[in-house]
Amino acid sequence: DEFFEMRVRPVLANHCFACHTTARLGGLDMRSQESLLQGGDSGPAIVPGRPEQSLLIQAIQHTHERLKMPLGREKLKEEEIQDLIAWVRMGAIWPAAELDSEHKTRESIIIRDQRAFWAFQPVRKSPLPKVKDTTWPEAPIDFFILSGLAARGLKPGKAADKRTMIRRAYFDLIGLPPTPEDTDAFVKDDSPDALARVVDRLLASPQYGERWGRYWLDVARYADGKLNSTKMEPYPNAYRYRDWVIRAFNDDMPYDRFVKAQIAGDQLEGNEKNSVAGLGFYGLSPQFQDDRIDATTRGFLALTVACARCHDHKFDPIPTEDYYAFLGVFNSSKNDEYPLAPKDVVEAYQQQKKKVEAAEATLEEYIETQSRYLADFLASRTASYIVAAWQVLGPSQRDLSEVAGQEGLDGKTLERWVKYLGNFPRESPLLDGWDDLLRQGAGREEIGNFAREIQELVVSLLREKKEIDQENKRRVAGMGIEEQLNEIELLSLERDSHFLWRDLASSSFVRRPITIPAVFDSGILYYGEGEIDRFLGGVWKEHLKGLRSGVKTLEDRLPPKYPFLHVISDVKEPKNEHVHIRGSKDNLGEEVPRRFLSILSDGEPKPFTQGSGRLELAEAVADQKNPLTVRVIVNRVWLHHFGQGIMRTPSNFGQMGDRPSHPELLDYLAVRLIENNWSLKALHREIMLSATYALSTDYSAKNHEIDPENRRLWRQNRRRLDAEALRDSLLYVAGNLDLTAGGKPTPLTDKENRRRTVYGTISRRKLDKLLGLFDFPNPNSTSAQRITTNTALQGLFFLNSELVLQQAEAFASRLEREAGTAPEGRIQKAYRLLFGRYPTAREIEKGLRFLNNGRNNWVRYTQVLLSSNEFIYVN
Repeated sequence: DEFFEMRVRPVLANHCFACHTTARLGGLDMRSQESLLQGGDSGPAIVPGRPEQSLLIQAIQHTHERLKMPLGREKLKEEEIQDLIAWVRMGAIWPAAELDSEHKTRESIIIRDQRAFWAFQPVRKSPLPKVKDTTWPEAPIDFFILSGLAARGLKPGKAADKRTMIRRAYFDLIGLPPTPEDTDAFVKDDSPDALARVVDRLLASPQYGERWGRYWLDVARYADGKLNSTKMEPYPNAYRYRDWVIRAFNDDMPYDRFVKAQIAGDQLEGNEKNSVAGLGFYGLSPQFQDDRIDATTRGFLALTVACARCHDHKFDPIPTEDYYAFLGVFNSSKNDEYPLAPKDVVEAYQQQKKKVEAAEATLEEYIETQSRYLADFLASRTASYIVAAWQVLGPSQRDLSEVAGQEGLDGKTLERWVKYLGNFPRESPLLDGWDDLLRQGAGREEIGNFAREIQELVVSLLREKKEIDQENKRRVAGMGIEEQLNEIELLSLERDSHFLWRDLASSSFVRRPITIPAVFDSGILYYGEGEIDRFLGGVWKEHLKGLRSGVKTLEDRLPPKYPFLHVISDVKEPKNEHVHIRGSKDNLGEEVPRRFLSILSDGEPKPFTQGSGRLELAEAVADQKNPLTVRVIVNRVWLHHFGQGIMRTPSNFGQMGDRPSHPELLDYLAVRLIENNWSLKALHREIMLSATYALSTDYSAKNHEIDPENRRLWRQNRRRLDAEALRDSLLYVAGNLDLTAGGKPTPLTDKENRRRTVYGTISRRKLDKLLGLFDFPNPNSTSAQRITTNTALQGLFFLNSELVLQQAEAFASRLEREAGTAPEGRIQKAYRLLFGRYPTAREIEKGLRFLNNGRNNWVRYTQVLLSSNEFIYVN
């Protein structure tokens, strides 16, 4: 339901419902799963579970020979197409229809019982529970855990040994294993604060921010570029937001300030003003506002507000007005750049850039003008080209070049006509008479009569299109974009005429089927940049050459662009949004003031009055009286220390989310975070110095029978290294890891890239194979947590991956370099580096036997050790 409401219904509402609800164009109504299964004139629109067989998917992908949707508009964004494919694949689930809630009042939705829901209650610091075993707790956390265990007849397991503890702490805080020297020092240190000193040292390490900043980047759906229709377009300065996040964690920026910086960093005062880079949270986001609402509310508040786009939220007290209150905030903001260079440098670049753009516009206008003149001329000879095409395609089957020369026609244009009239999948029926004449074996006279009729039609069509374009320009002159979209009725050609004009004279085929030959990147009569030259001569051609030379000269004088931040800023005239009834912008309801969520407001929410409202939104989200923001971040931190949160749905604290296993503990830690000035490092310390954190992963049949999911934490959870820690550790133990911090990203496929994985290039189009294989999240949407899988392909990775083989070789060389030539010494060194322990006599015996079986077995031996569960998992 959540996926449908947030990712599918908005796409249908934006692109489909205008034509396929009450209008039922093509006989298709798209308001329910039943109506989609019934379909329209072309048959059922969907086949649940079979996207490749579904007409809807074929139409939006433009793979159907006739249906190309949405009609007359650009193809859907790639992420929208993939969401619809995923929806059909999962069965095209369509939640049961709700009662019509267009006219419900907010008071009728947020009833008393909903306000009483645990997540909306104020955070309270409960007293520590009383426990019988007062010797076990090491920290306040332990009293809550021990009380919960005792209530269910459970007992905590034994504590982990010190070698396990230091490896656990290192991977948790910096994502790298401890050195043998660090392990030995900790094992020998019997002082009560030995672990505390290790934790403090790791929290002070620059690698801490790289580890924990990456967790936040999952929530922020960070990527180094944005999607367009064919490729990922790089964000040149995306890494500056990534580096800001890492630095914020290393500096222990108070979490409330961290939140505000990412919502309104450009509007903060004092020391907080230096947090503009945090706006990359939005400046680097996928280019649609629904994503910003979803990332804001799920990321900071763990509420699925985007589900209220088309109707009141089905499960939580979030009326649809709340969604449009937020939408008003983000529609009153725009993508922008924040320069990181002196004003004179910025102005010099901008002035030269304007000169380049002006010269490019002049060049483009000249080429477009000449192209239109040429199209008019070629249109006036349409009859000649159609007759010539008949000579090539008809009974005589003459050579195209010979016919063009004999008739004095342009060969390339005739080639286009021949392909168009021969096998081009035409959407306009205005040329259907040609097919009939060709099948009937019509002679030259009949073809000539038809050709002259078509010529008159084409010349008239081009004239009509020019008149329409001029009238539309007059209508929109002086109007703003929103007024153009909502208030101006623009003229257009009749449907069949539009498709014929597009095929003949458009500058590009935006919506062509993939089966069309590459020659039809534009209309038959259109020749643009790179093609128009051969039709020009004399002063016309010289003028074109001069314009291009001018552009090149100005481009050569353009200095490299100054560094900048990808941010958002307020528009000049912020506006409220109207409710889009059932999600349709063509069916507007009441205007909604920009404001905070009703359920988190004390009484009626106060309208935002400062610009877009982002600063007021930031203050409301980060307000310590807001019960969700602090609980959500505490739960996220707990999740990464224990493998599961106190709430197992870390981005959904609503009715459809989990219920907290230890609600009093969650609130206790939330209050402690606020008391410690929102310090996440203090929160880490409080968690990691508890007896609960120090539990071993040992199994207990009795405890397992009562609590098989370990929700009560009678033991620690064994966890596999995530993709970043796995790659980084492979490089680290091999002696190859480059710890240089920050800067531009490098593809992980680059063999010379030895930096930490957090600095690798993240693509929104296709993840690096290693990241995808080991469950890295999809950067196109906010991610709550990693879903750990265990697949055969992961095993094959350790057998066949070039990365593993290279590190195995490097590790073998390191062992020889540091432990000498004695095999037993090298084996001991390997175990110390990889596992933080000495090998047993049995392990040494097995290693020596393996190594004696042939030459070059050291690399194979180290590869086996790097592939072992003891290296890949943390106890």
